[in-house]
Amino acid sequence: MKALVVYESMYGNTEQIARAIAEGLSSHIPVEAVEVGGAPTTIGPDVALLVVGGPTHMFGLSRPGSRESAAERGNGHVISSRIGLREWFETLEPQSLDIPAAAFDTTIH
Repeated sequence: MKALVVYESMYGNTEQIARAIAEGLSSHIPVEAVEVGGAPTTIGPDVALLVVGGPTHMFGLSRPGSRESAAERGNGHVISSRIGLREWFETLEPQSLDIPAAAFDTTIH
């Protein structure tokens, strides 16, 4: 059994938090941390805990337009450039939805 940490990150802050969570969990269970663009759409039976996290864009999950704006502010470079958590959730197979999960978000002031 393992934990799977799926994160969306624009400039690296959320990725750092996701990796810190993975590190903390790793003392109790094997952990895999994956950027959302490379995350599986079926969560395997070996996953005992799913942790997801992403940046808050305009009081919610990012959208293609908000990621495009983030990329413009970051001179075209963002970590999660293909899809965000919102799109990933829509692709998850139904059997993937019945496992313990936790979520976190990040924001700037």
